[in-house]
Amino acid sequence: MMWLAIIAVGAGSLVFRLVPLLVLERTKLNERHDRLIRHAGLAAITALIVVSTRQAATGSPVAPVLLAVAAGLVLAVRRASMIQLLVSGGAVYAGSAFILDLLAG
Repeated sequence: MMWLAIIAVGAGSLVFRLVPLLVLERTKLNERHDRLIRHAGLAAITALIVVSTRQAATGSPVAPVLLAVAAGLVLAVRRASMIQLLVSGGAVYAGSAFILDLLAG
């Protein structure tokens, strides 16, 4: 049963990625539709960051989460790449969590 679910998810993912390529190859989006979906990827990533930040901040170490988000925000304003945001945010989180752990115990 588990293999069936894995195959179904894989097939759904393939169709989900293949259909836009096949459809957009034959048709061109008009300006209105292009404006509507231009920032969809960034909006999805932002939503994931907000939800995960909210969930992580409800635990005990709130300071590392907020520091990592602040570092990511500063880098995003400076137009850093997504990989730089992720690596820097992770490093700030790990470093501040380590420092707080040393101070606490």
